[in-house]
Amino acid sequence: MNIKPFILIPAFASLIACGGSGSSLTDDGTVSLLVTDNLTQDYAEVWVNIHSVSATDNNGLTVVLYEDATGQTYNLSQLANIGALVDTQSITAGSYISFDIVMANDITLVDPNGAVTNATFDQSGNPDYNVSVNGSLQVEANQATTLALDFDLQQFTYDATSNTVNPVVVQKDPSTLHQTITTLYGEVEAITSSNQFVLDPIGEGRNLNVTLHNNATVTNSATGEVLSDTSGLAINTHVSVSGNYDASTLTITASDVQSGSDASSLTHEIEGIIETVNGGMLSINIHEANFMPSTNSISLDVSNAAFSHGALNQLALGQKIEIKGNWDGTAFTPAVVEIEGYSGNRSDDESDDNYMDDYAEIEGEISAVDNNALTITVREREYVSGINVGDSVTIDSGNSWIKHGNSSCLAMGTVIEAKGPMTGNATMSANTIEIESDCGGDGNSNSDLGDDDSNDDSNDESDDDNEDSDDD
Repeated sequence: MNIKPFILIPAFASLIACGGSGSSLTDDGTVSLLVTDNLTQDYAEVWVNIHSVSATDNNGLTVVLYEDATGQTYNLSQLANIGALVDTQSITAGSYISFDIVMANDITLVDPNGAVTNATFDQSGNPDYNVSVNGSLQVEANQATTLALDFDLQQFTYDATSNTVNPVVVQKDPSTLHQTITTLYGEVEAITSSNQFVLDPIGEGRNLNVTLHNNATVTNSATGEVLSDTSGLAINTHVSVSGNYDASTLTITASDVQSGSDASSLTHEIEGIIETVNGGMLSINIHEANFMPSTNSISLDVSNAAFSHGALNQLALGQKIEIKGNWDGTAFTPAVVEIEGYSGNRSDDESDDNYMDDYAEIEGEISAVDNNALTITVREREYVSGINVGDSVTIDSGNSWIKHGNSSCLAMGTVIEAKGPMTGNATMSANTIEIESDCGGDGNSNSDLGDDDSNDDSNDESDDDNEDSDDD
């Protein structure tokens, strides 16, 4: 059986009370704790569970940056050149020279063929494993700084005889990261404008400013109402906020905000690819999740869920979707569904034979850049007719949500996957752009699209005939 004992969306951030609240003390500075990793091709997934991170200054004073007895689990291979926000705390100003990480003494390795190896860091039998990292972090009073800890997978070694992994963690310059991602849960502290509010995270971490991206949606998980501004929020509303984090300004640029009266209905999520669809019944190949399902696939009924992007009748094989809901330890109940790349929400009873015109997926290498107009050479495509492998397509990135990178990555040679409506015969207005290669392009990608071009061709030829059947 293909089992993953630890699965978590690497953007998940847990804010635990460790010495800080909404405003910093005079002698304190703010530290944002990120985890990231170097790039390796040996394993498609590397899962670890982090329980705590502490820092020690040059006088021997130790402060806790993050602590959670249950721990948070990260797929490190998803964090190449990406930082995941773990915590933001106010700590005593000073010079910190060492950092101690406590992890569960378990690591799961999944190779590119899907073979799973459940290993440990040592054979002690202890439930925890400690890693110490030497470095340098200067924390100034009333200033924001960032600590990035790099799980350098290229230097990890696996001993098959003992079934143990020797990890290497180093401090990394956070300015070299392409993006810092996060999903935070908490309450609305203040509403400052139609597209901005203040988030008070769960626990007593620092309050953060939230700015809605142009394509952001604000979804009420109870009513299904989908808005593009803060008009549906109120003080003390429970929310989940996902987006890009700027440690220098303590600001999240949000792609998605979900609200509801019960915070517990928002704190579990799954991201994956639809394997089967029959009305509202789905089978999903799980890529990431922030709880512990026992297998790589899960069957769900999303008939009663709200849709923040897309709608029930738009679900189709091969789509990447994100679902938030409640996990009771044995079953997951969906609350809000996002079909990644759709323009917006549509009512489930809306019958529009051309709804697929609002959605396409195209992967290719950027061959020209003219401001927000990107020309790409198509490598793979789904949900679109009349475009073949090798064709040139123009991608309008002006209002795109960029994943696994930032706008500086949209350069010649970079491989991207764009999702959104086709606005012309060979033009897409992309809602989502995912960076599939390193900035500047390495010629490789980890595509979510089909690997078999012949399958793509058959899908293209039958798009018009099968749109109704896709709804079933």
